[in-house]
Amino acid sequence: MNILEQIVFDKKQSLQRVEPYTFKEIEAIIAMAKCRSNQWVDLFKQKNEPEIIAEIKLGSPSRGSIISPEAVPFYLSEYQRAGASALSVVTEEKYFKGSITLLKQVIRNTHLPVLRKDFILKDVQIYQSAYFGVGALLLIAKILSLSKIREFIQLCELLNIIPLVEIHDRNDLEKAIKARCKFIGINNRNLMTLEVSLQTTESLLPEIPDQVTIVCESGIRTLRDLQRFMDMGINHFLIGEYLLFHSQPGEALRELKGVKKHASGKNMWNNPS
Repeated sequence: MNILEQIVFDKKQSLQRVEPYTFKEIEAIIAMAKCRSNQWVDLFKQKNEPEIIAEIKLGSPSRGSIISPEAVPFYLSEYQRAGASALSVVTEEKYFKGSITLLKQVIRNTHLPVLRKDFILKDVQIYQSAYFGVGALLLIAKILSLSKIREFIQLCELLNIIPLVEIHDRNDLEKAIKARCKFIGINNRNLMTLEVSLQTTESLLPEIPDQVTIVCESGIRTLRDLQRFMDMGINHFLIGEYLLFHSQPGEALRELKGVKKHASGKNMWNNPS
């Protein structure tokens, strides 16, 4: 059993202990969600400069503990001051040390749109996300059937949530295309081996329909990496560990965004020469 299979197995076990929402609760969640504006809609329309989704992740199977819960306010402040376009919050408990408490803390303390990252296997997790005000939700194609992806996309749309379908290989991409996904995240990290290769995005990108919004995930560490994918037409990036392990995450984010000026005073994206 590889690490992804182990995580999914344990997630299924933990979800058995989660009480489903009642019909009245679901009605209230739907009504509330429909009244809420979704900042992600406008964010995904922006295409003139790199839009960075900065991640809050307390731990991972490959790196162990990353930051403490007490450090979260510091990272939120750094990300916001440095111009992050949005935030990603990893809520999986056992392997990534996340929680719904962490999600609520972030949503309470930011004006930025929030993406919830977890191993979504049941609709109760989607209702839960809507209840707490999540604007976008990660759906991992590798752990879901085509019919389940379609079902979850429809539910997300009903709840005013952007469904970001994550792919890693051509099998994942085939499911995403058949499900008519409008938003695809290309994860450069192999979830079964945890190895990272930026070639993943390069190989899959040509096969994705032009009308799909793409988020490049994992492995971005330099301005050159960003420029490489910007030249291919991608401008949304989800960046986690590079920022989380940096001693000055705000400065690292500013550099990735190209906010650091040339001597001329012009922004690097407006002065590519």
